[in-house]
Amino acid sequence: MKFLESLDRKIFDEFAIHSNLNHYSKTSNFIDLAKLNGYTDGDLLAVSDNQGNILATAVMVHKKYKALPIQYSYCQYGFNVDLEKKDVLYFLLEHLKEFAKKKGSCFLRIDPNVCRLEHEKDGRLKEGGFNQEWFTQFLIEQGFHHLGYNYGYAGNWMSRFTYVKDLDMEWKACLKSIKRQANYTAKNAERLVEVRKGSKQDLWILVQAQQELAKKLGFLPKKEVYFERFWDIYEEYARFYVVKTNYHQAKLSLETQLQEARQHILEIKDLHKVEIENKHIQALENEIQEIVEAGLDINQDVYLGAKFIIQQAEKVWNVYMYTNKTLMNFRAAFALHMAAMKDAYDQGAKSYDFEGVVGTSDPNDPMYGQQNFKKSFGGDFLEFVGEFDCVFQTKKYRFWQAYDRVLRGLRRRYARFIMRYKK
Repeated sequence: MKFLESLDRKIFDEFAIHSNLNHYSKTSNFIDLAKLNGYTDGDLLAVSDNQGNILATAVMVHKKYKALPIQYSYCQYGFNVDLEKKDVLYFLLEHLKEFAKKKGSCFLRIDPNVCRLEHEKDGRLKEGGFNQEWFTQFLIEQGFHHLGYNYGYAGNWMSRFTYVKDLDMEWKACLKSIKRQANYTAKNAERLVEVRKGSKQDLWILVQAQQELAKKLGFLPKKEVYFERFWDIYEEYARFYVVKTNYHQAKLSLETQLQEARQHILEIKDLHKVEIENKHIQALENEIQEIVEAGLDINQDVYLGAKFIIQQAEKVWNVYMYTNKTLMNFRAAFALHMAAMKDAYDQGAKSYDFEGVVGTSDPNDPMYGQQNFKKSFGGDFLEFVGEFDCVFQTKKYRFWQAYDRVLRGLRRRYARFIMRYKK
């Protein structure tokens, strides 16, 4: 076998994109994206057999601090390789470590998107399900230190849990597996909630919705120029969607429904059905009143949010999605997911990754709502093995840990202060 320290992008991506373990961060475009996020440079690394056939690939990016004599290397979500080929895996890991050391890094971090244990769709461990903790032990034996099974997003660079929707079925079966799909779709249609493909000129919609969430959660939002560059980097694989409504026209639609319901109740003789229709009438009246009282009764299109997805071969990842706060029955996030999913399905996608959940099954958890929403699409709950560091220079590594902890704390406080001031 041979370790290749550089490889033609087309050859690299051809192998990576069709790997079972692929993630968009494990293809060549990611180096340019990493540079937008503070990384200095990156390399496309591979293992081939003696005949030149590619057996494994890895994208390694490097971050060098201007104020410190420290650099580290990182393989986001690990590498693309057949895990059953232990000889290739061993050869790859040995050379990744040596390459990172040669680049001058004090440690190499990987967080493979390899599943640890099999779960039920609600997140509970599946009795008799698969167990791949051997992979964690294998990495430890190769000199990596496991950083633990952290809860949710706490301390992780990448989410350790996600939902992935299986699209390898008839579309009707796919729809049937989505909770309240028909109901939500009908409600959105009645309220003129519509999704269309967006252009670069529409990126302000994503930025605006992101700012609303940033104020709520206290993080610094990315600027429009970042998303423009992201668009350029992944243009071949990325698709962008925006969702809008017209509250005035939606109110007129609801008023028509209200009039029909009031007429219908006069024709009903069953008292139980009368009670149900009365509740429907009350709900329509309340919603119409909410539109008026919120100052939304204006006859113009209003954008509710936007989202980016990346599709490479048969896999889709939700990269960015932000929606504005609106009335309950205007389900913008649901509409965006459904439109993107159908578009990806038509383009041959077999899986749709929601890109991260907190991993909780506790309804009292503040992040449970986000997870429960993604769970409602009927995807499979995945748990990855976590993060691993291979340390080459212990003193520098310990100093970096302390420095990084302080820096992240200062950034969080700065973000909260800035977003509180903007309110």
